[in-house]
Amino acid sequence: MRFLFVLMICFPSVLLAEILVFKNCTSKDYDFEKNDYKLDLKKGQMIREFTYTDKTYERLRLNDMRVEKENTSTKGITKENGEIISEISGYPAFYTQMIFDTFDKTIKLKSVLNNTEGISILSNCEKIIKYKLES
Repeated sequence: MRFLFVLMICFPSVLLAEILVFKNCTSKDYDFEKNDYKLDLKKGQMIREFTYTDKTYERLRLNDMRVEKENTSTKGITKENGEIISEISGYPAFYTQMIFDTFDKTIKLKSVLNNTEGISILSNCEKIIKYKLES
């Protein structure tokens, strides 16, 4: 016990980086075999890995032949006013941004059109796993 206390005093900044993984996220519009978001707060990066179910994949392919069954996407993130938010996608008059809510395990989509803001739930996640990495 004393040894742990001494370590905490001598090396207070050993655990600097934090990674959050939003696991098994569901959507009301799409079904997934896998839908995870990995947030690296130190790097300011979100990596989303997802795999559609066969049924959802076939439905989406009817409208867009570019849709892939499995995919990985990367987006910049930042922590602002206690919220984790993604970089803005779109134009000044219309843009979207993701908000990662660690309290209720949701990912929200913020849409802004001509300075009118709307927020909707994009995904509900089963759990959030937190990793602390030694620097």
